[in-house]
Amino acid sequence: MFHSPFGPALSLLLGATLGSSLVACAARSAAEGAGAREATAAPAGPVTPPVGPSLAVKYAELFPIGAAVDPGSIQTHAPLLKQHFNSITLENEMKFESLEKTEGAFDFTLADSMVATAKSNGMGVRGHTLLWHRQTPAWVFSDASGAPASKQVLLARLKNHIDKVAGHFRGSIYAWDVVNEAIMDDGRYRTQDEPEEDQRSKWHGILGTSYIAEAFRFAHAADPQAKLFYNEYRNYIPVKRQAVYEMLKGLLADGVPVHGVGLQCHLNIEPSSVEGNHGQYQTVAELDKTIALYASLGLEVQVTELDLSVYVPGVKYAPEQYYTAATFTDAVEAKQAERYAAFFELFRKHASVITGVTFWGIADDNTWLSEFDSGRKDFPLLFDEQHAPKQAFERIMNF
Repeated sequence: MFHSPFGPALSLLLGATLGSSLVACAARSAAEGAGAREATAAPAGPVTPPVGPSLAVKYAELFPIGAAVDPGSIQTHAPLLKQHFNSITLENEMKFESLEKTEGAFDFTLADSMVATAKSNGMGVRGHTLLWHRQTPAWVFSDASGAPASKQVLLARLKNHIDKVAGHFRGSIYAWDVVNEAIMDDGRYRTQDEPEEDQRSKWHGILGTSYIAEAFRFAHAADPQAKLFYNEYRNYIPVKRQAVYEMLKGLLADGVPVHGVGLQCHLNIEPSSVEGNHGQYQTVAELDKTIALYASLGLEVQVTELDLSVYVPGVKYAPEQYYTAATFTDAVEAKQAERYAAFFELFRKHASVITGVTFWGIADDNTWLSEFDSGRKDFPLLFDEQHAPKQAFERIMNF
């Protein structure tokens, strides 16, 4: 029997009047055969149908529409969230350092509160992320003397963390980003020897590549009903796309429980014209190839962190060239809208394998792309700083 991750109230509402996107997506997955499992059920409270245009309603027959939230935006942006989205991802509150800052001391208070808010509004929750090379406390990789932890110790810590976290949220999370960003842009595995410190992986340094398979196995044991995803950025780079494919193909051949691939999709207003810049491959055609390649493995595909910066990759901007509310003109907004429309046309084309599209934020007044030390503002989402719909919203609603 299939259960919607968004709970009985929303399932009944969308199934009867709008068509539930999650029901449709999970039903497709269930029909695929031996690997099918009953989806996680997240009970929800009464749901009031949105009045007026709604992204979630418009795309209900295709796939869920999600948004990343933080403890502030889940409250301050609640009207937009309830109107347009039926899934959320906690931006930071489920990461390692947020839940287990010191060894064995887990604090689920904030995450539990946000999950409860989602449930009370009939929304599904994506878990993000069980393992990443960043936002992981230093103690994880060290022994009592400060020396690197042994393989056995690190693996035991990883298992305990995943057991506790995935186990705690079991039944509330319909999908987990289990491993995040294990492959570099040139197709190599991320190692502890990367030139930039914030790009180094101590997971790989101590465990080699084995940590990836082990994380998925631990997660599946802790929550057998959750869909498990490998999440990656810049998947449109051909060599990186192929490397991720080969990694996933190997994991599947070894019986590792991987169910899907997350395409972060931090996009820009146009591709780069700079030779060698990752952005030169940031095209609809390249992302089309990526989706088709991963789907050929029988995996689900989700867009997990979508936004569309108004800056062109590879271009160096002086502070006086940074966009402001005044210089983010109708013409720039129209160009952004055209780009959004092209990518959403691609997502709709692949609706048989895409089982979710999540924006990394809700409105332009709260985006990670405006939080750099440079002070550079960005305008990457569908709703402006006053929470009004932008041209991009209108374009992706028009089909």
